[in-house]
Amino acid sequence: MDLLEVKSRIAEALVESIFRRARYQISPFRNHASPLRFGREDFSPDFRVTSEGENGAEFLVEVKYRPSAYQFVSVENQRGERSIFYMARRQWPNLYFVLVTDRPEAGRSCFQAIAFGAMRPGEPFRTVDVVELKELKIFQHNIEDHEELIRRIFSLLTGAAP
Repeated sequence: MDLLEVKSRIAEALVESIFRRARYQISPFRNHASPLRFGREDFSPDFRVTSEGENGAEFLVEVKYRPSAYQFVSVENQRGERSIFYMARRQWPNLYFVLVTDRPEAGRSCFQAIAFGAMRPGEPFRTVDVVELKELKIFQHNIEDHEELIRRIFSLLTGAAP
């Protein structure tokens, strides 16, 4: 297992933890069709989250670690209709695609997302900090706690000072 794969699994666990702390029920996503693969990566939703509230809102979530969320989204936008985002949105139009990075741009969160359901046709894909997605009801302190965790864990993995 390489470092990128380790960071990806940690990222997925941290995003799951964010949703659990926000009082969502988490269940694995089970798809009877073949997974959406690009190269050796699976881009199918990782899990389904259901709120405990009256309406029981349900969301599909896909999590990917990338050293640079901005660069990853830029490349996918350049790919146009061959983008993994286009392919995923066709299969799961209301998917939340969460990108986790330990090196966010200045003023940005380590946890950014693309809400496919909120996009207009033809609009380029862009991330927003997860806390900005008000429908998810995730609080800033929850994100900040997990950002501290990601920085500590990833610095231990790479041998860098936190």
